[in-house]
Amino acid sequence: MITLQNAKELFLMENQLKGNTEKTIQNYERMITYFQNFIGNKAMEEITLFDVKQYQLYLSSKKAEFKFTDKIDRTLSKKTIQTYTRQIRVFLNWAYAESLLKEDIGSKIKLPKAPKKVIEILSDEEIELLYKCINDNTEFGLRNKCMISLMLDSGLRREEVITLDLDCIHFTQNIIKVHGKGEKERIIPLGVYTKKLLFKYLNGYRPMPSYPTNRVFISQEKVPVTMDVMKMLMLRLKKRTGIQRLKPHLLRHTFATKYLIAGGDAFSLQMILGHTSLEMTRMYSHLASAYTVKNFHKLSTLDRLKGQNVRL
Repeated sequence: MITLQNAKELFLMENQLKGNTEKTIQNYERMITYFQNFIGNKAMEEITLFDVKQYQLYLSSKKAEFKFTDKIDRTLSKKTIQTYTRQIRVFLNWAYAESLLKEDIGSKIKLPKAPKKVIEILSDEEIELLYKCINDNTEFGLRNKCMISLMLDSGLRREEVITLDLDCIHFTQNIIKVHGKGEKERIIPLGVYTKKLLFKYLNGYRPMPSYPTNRVFISQEKVPVTMDVMKMLMLRLKKRTGIQRLKPHLLRHTFATKYLIAGGDAFSLQMILGHTSLEMTRMYSHLASAYTVKNFHKLSTLDRLKGQNVRL
């Protein structure tokens, strides 16, 4: 008899063999464990669609003392419930394909509708402010500006910046080779400004033989930077700029949206971002449209010619 615990371990092992990132595997483990804590360590063949629906109902109504974690002190949003349910659906689809379930529960699971929130990307003025708050005349100030620029100007993920190796940067070709999710290699164009920053950092503060690591970005302790370094950087920049929504993924969102606004095509953007489907990239088309409407006065022919304060 295969229990839910047994199946979870097999599922996580298979994801490791497929080369999925540690973060992806940890997310799966956490979400499946939440589900397991709710329904108990049942035999897989005993799990029903009713169990999943009860779990969804519990997620939507429970607040404060959430029995899976002490971090939740409010009712979960529909977006969060959608994420939790989606992970369970992936797991149950796998279990059915492996003949661990009697029926195809996964295909019958309906995700709750979550309101689509338009992400407010960074404006040009906010980007200028952000860069003014980073002193690139010091080793770690220049390092920080390089990391910010790779996310904002090349669309790298936070994890990709942290794990970037020296041999991934090709100055003569103006590209970076990144190993993203699932160890998939992709080639990313390198802007002139970001290239100059990286060149200055690598030649001034990060000469190749100086450290026993191939990582580009080094901490004050002379070891590769970690997620904690990135978190502290974001907290400091939030405080200095007053931009409270600032976070690594917002920089990537801003890159993608402005890429489309500037005339880039969605297919090329998909390749740069490392999305597996064009559907994932289409979100940025909506962001670009919303941004264009909001900032139409900057694009309007008459507003630019006559000034923005035109009286009718």
